[in-house]
Amino acid sequence: MKTLIIVALFFLSLTSCSSQSEIPTPVVDTKTLYPSPEVVIPYHTDWTKTHYIERIATFKANPLQFGDIVMVGNSITEQGGDWGKRFNNPKVKNRGIAGDVTAGVLNRLAEIYYYKPKKVFIKIGINDLFHNELTPEYVANNIKLIVDKIHLESPSTKIYVQTILPTANNNPSKERIAATNTILKAMPPTNYLQIIDLHSRFADKNDVMIGSYTNDGLHLTELGYLAWQYYIIEFVNN
Repeated sequence: MKTLIIVALFFLSLTSCSSQSEIPTPVVDTKTLYPSPEVVIPYHTDWTKTHYIERIATFKANPLQFGDIVMVGNSITEQGGDWGKRFNNPKVKNRGIAGDVTAGVLNRLAEIYYYKPKKVFIKIGINDLFHNELTPEYVANNIKLIVDKIHLESPSTKIYVQTILPTANNNPSKERIAATNTILKAMPPTNYLQIIDLHSRFADKNDVMIGSYTNDGLHLTELGYLAWQYYIIEFVNN
């Protein structure tokens, strides 16, 4: 009788394990990863409010894939076009939105960290600095929050923070850009975070954008994009 009881308990335990293994893994509705069309981001211009929603709709229709390399930023990133072609690597994806600010990036991180990218390249902040009430400390702190949130949700992702580029018309002021970059460059490197000082590569001896790199004092010419590619290709491909 004791033997029969032991055998019965053995098969009961197998049945229990089998039932547990058959419990389905929760499925995430990926459409919920994106901001609502009704979202309002502080410090977006009227044009950017519309463009932000349009770009989010584009991202939603063309979602990231697991293990991608993601370029995150504003118009300077968006206007780089197909970053996959630039690096001859289809895993490199463009998540730039013209006119975006640090708060806008914070609001759209769910797609990025959900897909557990291999690497994320962040270049954001210049549009914040057009607003004098937004201090360099505010901008740098938001960038830190972006880094922290990505790392929390996707610990294996390597994150690269690129310093804010110079402009050629002193707007925002060189001092405000420099103050923000000083804080960013003081972020201690870790096994998941690296700072890339793009600013110094794009600035001339007067600390303004090299003339051939810009078409309006802020946005980049193709030569500027080629310079950017050259400076970060080792980080993208290594």
